[in-house]
Amino acid sequence: MEKQVIYRDRQELQAADLNNTQTWADEAGRHLVIDAITTERQFVGLTVTARSATEIEVSPGRLYDGSSGKVYAIETAQVHSIFAMLPLQDSKWLAISAFGQEEDVDIQPRDFLIDLQTREVEPEAVAMQRRRVAVIHIAQGMESPTPERPEPPTGYTLLAHVRLTPTGIQQVALATSRKLPNLYAVEQRLRAAEGWITSAEPRIAHIMSDIAGLGEQMATRATLTQMLQVAQDMARVKERLELPDDYKFYGADHFLTTAESATTYSGYSARVEEGIRPPIVGTATQQLQLLNPLDPAASVSSGGLLLPAYEEIARLRMETRRGEITINAYQYQTTQMVQRQMSRQRIRYGETRTACTNTGFWRQGTFDPITRIYRRGDETWEIDPASVQAMLAQSGTVRGTRIWIDDYVETYWEAVTTTHTVQGSILAQTILMAQTGWLTSVELFFTSVDAAAGLEVILCDASLGQPDLSRSVARVTLAPGALAAGWRRIPWTNPVLVEAGRRYALVLVTNGAHRIGYTEGTEYTQGVLMYRQDGQYFAEAAERDLMLRLNFARFASPRAVVQMEPLQLSGGIADIDMLYEGVTPDGTELVWEYQVGGQWLPITDGTEAGLASLPALVPLRAVFVGTLDLMPAVRLTGSQVRVARVGMSFTHISTQRTLSSGSTDIRVRLLLEYFDPAYHTVGCRLILGSGPINPASVRDEIVDGNRRWREYRFTPGTAQTGYRIEITGSTSDWRRAWHVAERYDLAL
Repeated sequence: MEKQVIYRDRQELQAADLNNTQTWADEAGRHLVIDAITTERQFVGLTVTARSATEIEVSPGRLYDGSSGKVYAIETAQVHSIFAMLPLQDSKWLAISAFGQEEDVDIQPRDFLIDLQTREVEPEAVAMQRRRVAVIHIAQGMESPTPERPEPPTGYTLLAHVRLTPTGIQQVALATSRKLPNLYAVEQRLRAAEGWITSAEPRIAHIMSDIAGLGEQMATRATLTQMLQVAQDMARVKERLELPDDYKFYGADHFLTTAESATTYSGYSARVEEGIRPPIVGTATQQLQLLNPLDPAASVSSGGLLLPAYEEIARLRMETRRGEITINAYQYQTTQMVQRQMSRQRIRYGETRTACTNTGFWRQGTFDPITRIYRRGDETWEIDPASVQAMLAQSGTVRGTRIWIDDYVETYWEAVTTTHTVQGSILAQTILMAQTGWLTSVELFFTSVDAAAGLEVILCDASLGQPDLSRSVARVTLAPGALAAGWRRIPWTNPVLVEAGRRYALVLVTNGAHRIGYTEGTEYTQGVLMYRQDGQYFAEAAERDLMLRLNFARFASPRAVVQMEPLQLSGGIADIDMLYEGVTPDGTELVWEYQVGGQWLPITDGTEAGLASLPALVPLRAVFVGTLDLMPAVRLTGSQVRVARVGMSFTHISTQRTLSSGSTDIRVRLLLEYFDPAYHTVGCRLILGSGPINPASVRDEIVDGNRRWREYRFTPGTAQTGYRIEITGSTSDWRRAWHVAERYDLAL
């Protein structure tokens, strides 16, 4: 109560003092209704029921007027007859409502003093009680085969609608939306909602990122590139079928490797990179680094992994202790683990980058991972061991007019691994990840620790429902004395990207008597607590999970800009080649931008003109785009950025071609892409034992606006059993790049 009347001994008491006592108490009650309970007109009780076919009953209750804070009541049940309102032949609705009014009641005779000196009094009958009552009002609707429900008058609170037929009451529809909720009932509902949130939030908190990733995957189900590759295959088959029956030798080079290039031959000056191109004439290499190591927009792990700034939040909590386990109670053993590394991404950008169609060649055959042999038709290609995993991982490539992008679907690949030997007892908890996200740390609850023993914590795949240490993705070694009883946070060297729908295992290895808590139930992890013995995993208990917390990155913004060290090359930069460990999850995007003339340009197809001025110093920044739960990442440690300038001419010489018998009719076909005779030149000669010879004739076959076949026919004076092919090319403007995509030579 905001105000009180002060009473004192032997003090005159006036009627206003007593009235103020109840008036101020009433005001406090009305303020409580307005401030804390409701600002609307709502009711408690006042339930309308059918007492008989022609009577309704309204139960006791209270009407809360939130606009004034007043409370009106019906203290005893009321019965109202609706006999006179029955329709004659159809149906109609009644609106039962209530409104509040104040009335003076309890009339009593009281003496009033009329003469102060003589103390004469005069009796008068007056009301001794003022009460607030809820009054029931019944509004009738129109009679109709399909009657409409009437609305109560303005200021009245609807309690129910009653449908009438000529025989009486047919239906009572209560206005439950106007009932005032009970605080205890609300509290119970809130408890139930919070319990559901605790279990469901880890599964749905990441839904925006999951939906974005799903949409991106669906967009790549059918690609135009695949259809173009099929068309190229058919074109090559048709070309092959036109070969003469009496050909003596047939050779081809798609210039994807230097296997058929005589790079040490005198006069050789070319670059084989998805075609024949001019060589690099100026280059510089540096590592990606932050411009400001204390950049508030960036977060760099101890292992050098760059992510936008984030805070840790726990997505999975298993905190209710039901018992404890001593880890070294299980068998001591020695185990090998193989730790995978994050896969790599490569971006090559510049006006000298022209997309070459020959990259589709690598996907036209069948690859045998056992023998590392790539077969296409009657040709056999041996894949270098270092490249096996790139083939297996189904690498993704993008070839724009001025930008090339290579990445890998698998986040952690086997191309780069580290092998460790771990010794001790092994306890593991498998977990089915509900969302994709960056796992930054785990927390374990120890009831007691062995100060003389350390602990190995490993995160690995569990694709078959049990830990697979040959597919580990993270490992932390805790030295003796680093543990203490209670919750212990264990951060990973680099945050780990875990994927939704994939099983992982958290593996603990130690020879010490560490005691770790467990909880009951596997509903949240959908996993199993296991131990290892004699090289096999066994379930410790089907209904137990380790007490743990999984902490994930929660990013400050769905877009972050991080400034990097600028790129530099004396004489100017025309080409940028970036290679780094990184991952761009579905639904996210990592865009590199460079600054020229005060304007930031993205390293994407169509912006390469920014390097036309050959700037010697180029500011660089990374733009991360994603969600608050998921972002791309780049590992700065071990990254490499090469900036370069490219020459304007090339000379390519093939390896020695050896024929089974001599030939005086040799033909060479070159596929020229982005070739424009106004700016470009190309030549071809055969290098024989007696010296080079020029072609007897040359003819062109236009494929489309960017491609043409050029055929050179050579007619040596004597039959030749061996030769080399020399291809030369040049451009009058380095910005107008072109390349030789394929070469076929045929000896008749």
